[in-house]
Amino acid sequence: MRASRIVQIVRIARIVLGLLVLAAAPALAARGGNPFLDYRGGSWLVPQTPAVTGGPVAGLFNPAAAVLNDVGGADFWWNDTDIRSGLDDYGFALGRNLSFAMNATTFGTHAESWKIYDYQLGLAGGSRDHAFGLAYRWSNGETARTPREDALVVGTVSRPFRWLSFGAAGTFALGPAAYQGVFDVGLRPLGTDLLTLHADWTANDDERFLADGSWGAGVELRPVDGVHLGFKAREAADGGDPDYGAFLGVTLGFSTFGALPVYSGASDERLRTTYLVRSNPPLRGLPLGGLTLGKRTTYFPLSLENRVLTYQKYRWFDDERIAWLDLLPLLDAVRDADDIDIVAVNLAGFRGRPSLVWELREKLLEIRRTGKELVIHVDNPGALVYWLAAIGDQVTIDPYGMVTIPGLALSRSYLKGTLEKLGLGFQEHRYFKYKSAAETLSRDHMSDADREQRQRIVDVIYTTFRDGAAAARDLGPDQFDALVDEQALLTAAEAQAAGLVDGAARWDGVLKRLRDERGARPVRKAPRDYPREFWDEQWGQPAKIPVVYAVGPCAMDSGINGRKTSAYLRGLIGDPDVKAVVLRADSPGGEVLPSDLVAEAIAQLRAAGKPVVVSQGDVAASGGYWISMNGAEILTTPLTITGSVGVISGWLWDDGFAEKAGVTSDVVHRGAHADLYANVNLPFLGGIPRRPMTDAELARVEHVIRGMYGQFVDAVARGRGMTPEAVDAIAQGRVWMGPDAVANGLADRLGTLDQAIGRARELAGIPAGREIELVEYPPRPLVQWPSFGPRLPGLFGLGTWVNGGLAHLYGRDAEAAEPVPALLGAPGLGTAQVDYLQSLNAARGGAAVLVDPDLLPEAWTGHD
Repeated sequence: MRASRIVQIVRIARIVLGLLVLAAAPALAARGGNPFLDYRGGSWLVPQTPAVTGGPVAGLFNPAAAVLNDVGGADFWWNDTDIRSGLDDYGFALGRNLSFAMNATTFGTHAESWKIYDYQLGLAGGSRDHAFGLAYRWSNGETARTPREDALVVGTVSRPFRWLSFGAAGTFALGPAAYQGVFDVGLRPLGTDLLTLHADWTANDDERFLADGSWGAGVELRPVDGVHLGFKAREAADGGDPDYGAFLGVTLGFSTFGALPVYSGASDERLRTTYLVRSNPPLRGLPLGGLTLGKRTTYFPLSLENRVLTYQKYRWFDDERIAWLDLLPLLDAVRDADDIDIVAVNLAGFRGRPSLVWELREKLLEIRRTGKELVIHVDNPGALVYWLAAIGDQVTIDPYGMVTIPGLALSRSYLKGTLEKLGLGFQEHRYFKYKSAAETLSRDHMSDADREQRQRIVDVIYTTFRDGAAAARDLGPDQFDALVDEQALLTAAEAQAAGLVDGAARWDGVLKRLRDERGARPVRKAPRDYPREFWDEQWGQPAKIPVVYAVGPCAMDSGINGRKTSAYLRGLIGDPDVKAVVLRADSPGGEVLPSDLVAEAIAQLRAAGKPVVVSQGDVAASGGYWISMNGAEILTTPLTITGSVGVISGWLWDDGFAEKAGVTSDVVHRGAHADLYANVNLPFLGGIPRRPMTDAELARVEHVIRGMYGQFVDAVARGRGMTPEAVDAIAQGRVWMGPDAVANGLADRLGTLDQAIGRARELAGIPAGREIELVEYPPRPLVQWPSFGPRLPGLFGLGTWVNGGLAHLYGRDAEAAEPVPALLGAPGLGTAQVDYLQSLNAARGGAAVLVDPDLLPEAWTGHD
């Protein structure tokens, strides 16, 4: 809190200093009138003041105000003065960071009149809490009669709090010395846009700032979204009663229409009415979607065809992926839109991480519960995508598509015989019942403990898919089991006959049927709340909730990037804008050190009063659970594989391979065990230890691993508020599915990433209606660079941990990752297995907190 106050004081001091500098500008030669567009006369173009209104029209008088919109806009204005035939006074402004404006003004009388055109080109930058701008202004027309000089306009706006906005702008003529300063302030006593008070003070260079300046003031009410009621007054030029006006504005969709009649304070005579049309202001529109008089049925088409649902994507030129935090606000807006009756979703070729597919399913169910009809189209769905599609009110399939539901199996390859034939020895350091990660190298068949936990994974996932799909399609579980056992592959016609789909069509045919048979019209534009980054309801920088992705193996400089991620988390402790953190844990584990670095940083954040909510993805096991355990709350999913609180290691050594390959080596050493880490370097295999461990060395490794396990158990007990004995009873390396983890106390409840963000908001004490800013870490990469040259992996060469759903996000997302070329990798092994062996070899007998990639169903490793 203290740091936050210091930052706020600095922000205020910065803008106050700017005000004092402008106010202290020396008085210059006296003269009548300014040789540029005067704010006092032009202020009637702005509904409030520049620092309050913001956007292109406000940028005409304070160029910094143009960036107070979240997107570029275009504003148009005119009034009904009657000097010449046609429009006398009118103008427009457009842009944001780069803006352009033109204002035409007519002078004189019916008998004799002339026109001046003022132009302005501006540059602006900054953030929501502080902006700055610079503009160049010039004029043409009959400037001999009303002198005009080119001018520079500089301005700044500060919004340090939700309830305060103030700005300063100065216009400096480049010819004869002339200057005008404008200072304005807006106050929102309630902290919202319901009530806004605003005022400004204007002084020229030939006026004493406080004694001779002139004032303006007003108030605005927004009783409901889309309605703007305002009153403003300005000191009259002759010092008499102030002129005044009333503003009425209405926002419909992405446009605001307003009128401001101006009256003379001396005579109460209407002087003019100014009309303003704003495009893309950050203002919410009237909620007219619920009006049903003469309303046609509407549908919103959402095509996810051939898209990959994932955590992050490249910022440029990435049409293959769709990031979940990009899709979420659109789905929320569709859910809340009153003018949408039907949501048509195209899932042809769609694929994604299973945990995110579940989250998408939950969000679509939210939409359906609002009374909207859900129409879903597929082409060749497997079990995962069909489970998602089955929730539709209407499900269609391509006429030549197939539904593939063969059931679920977990297989495991064992390399003990392979290693023996190659001449490679392996010593398994396993001391806990279920920690079976090294069985693939030490055994030729599945142990009873491993079979038990794997069968539970299969049962939970299969039951989730079966029960969810069967209930959605009004089928009994036995009926669905029969389809799996007796058919497995169903053509479009067979799927329709079995009740899995409602009809066969192509996507364009689905939309045509909605138009022709249902009389529905498409909603071409996105709903009104999307894709705006922010609204004018809240000034200043909103509270930040970083969403930190810890995805991939627990490694120092790849995968979860333990070194960088932990440093980033610790850096959030001192950031006053960060109120809470969400960690998305999606990792099969790996090394202890990076796991503990991240876990410790989470504990430090919580100790600093910043709650951390953990959202688990496809897998958060072993090291992946280590980074989860210190969260204030852990939300998991029905499809998450988690737990595996245990430690394992193994020793891979040369047991004749070098001799078979004709490779010899020798070594000198000092130290009783130095030769243990001396390698023989083999083609394609890299460095392999020369000998096995002795009994004494094995005893030392057991001591270290049991000690590490005890530390792991104690850490989980502290993080979860359990006793070490209770943790040990469900640990021993046992993996658990999400619902089992909740039942055993390893997680708090099932929940989505969206719900984790909402819970973080609650724990931070941020009111439900208050805006927040989500910040992703790591930042999204700009563009995917092409790969040059061949990829040459070896059996124990460098690589990613899992080439699939567990790959880290920066370079490749799992679903698009390249497989290891068969001729260059290990025969019969996929990338995940190759990288797993490499990780065990790199551990050099040290403790590892990981799970075997064979523990994961195919969909969890990037193959749908």
